[in-house]
Amino acid sequence: MSDCENVLNTKLQTGRSRLDRENKSQLKEKRIKRLNEAIFFKSGTRENPKKHVITVLPNNIEVYFLKPGKEVFRPENRNLYDMTPMVSGVGLLSFNEIFDIILKVSLTNKGQFKKLLTLIYRLAYMLDFEEMKGGKLRYAPNRQILNCIEDIEKDCKNCFGSYGLLGFLNFLDILGWNEDDKYHMISNKPDFNNNARFNIGRINTLLSCIAIPCLAFDFVEHVLAKKDNPKNINHNNILDIIQRLINSKGICVPKRSEILEWLKPYLYI
Repeated sequence: MSDCENVLNTKLQTGRSRLDRENKSQLKEKRIKRLNEAIFFKSGTRENPKKHVITVLPNNIEVYFLKPGKEVFRPENRNLYDMTPMVSGVGLLSFNEIFDIILKVSLTNKGQFKKLLTLIYRLAYMLDFEEMKGGKLRYAPNRQILNCIEDIEKDCKNCFGSYGLLGFLNFLDILGWNEDDKYHMISNKPDFNNNARFNIGRINTLLSCIAIPCLAFDFVEHVLAKKDNPKNINHNNILDIIQRLINSKGICVPKRSEILEWLKPYLYI
């Protein structure tokens, strides 16, 4: 087993054991702490939103929020807690851009693709976080995981912008943070009491960032295998993505069997 396999070895986070319940409780507290921090971010105006820097990376790349976000100004179903996640050099990454980056990695190096998926999975469940000065929780992968991140970036250097893979992961972190802000802030207080809604927000959004590129990659591999006989191409993977997005209002959460297969050999039960 390689160093990265040892370092990224990750337990499936959706079990029912006592340890799983404890992990869920810890995750709930982490998400609450994040929302309690965000409620004190001052808001600017639509024309001049206020910048809140969350992380400054070693290459001076800033990962930050602009507050308020565009959903605050929607004519209907306004979300008063929305902010805009940003990263230096590119600003806001759209979901299309996020999926494209991940797919580029899949087509460049399949082994590194699986590592990236595992990093995003760990990000969804806040496994690589530390409490910083002032009690703030930040994405802070240890030196061994940083080595894995650098290894992926070295092999897939043309897949990321000037912000690099670490900037990309930090952006995904605050994207998930903002999703929690939108769906779990009720009357200026964090609310995770409805167990059926626990995964809404951060978890479902970041798991979708795994599922959609994986389903698309599976389809690309299938098409390449059938290129000499295109009549035999099965379009179910693409149709499955579309149907799942329609059914879940833009979210595509992987099934248990899918996530275990896609993150093999890093994810275990």
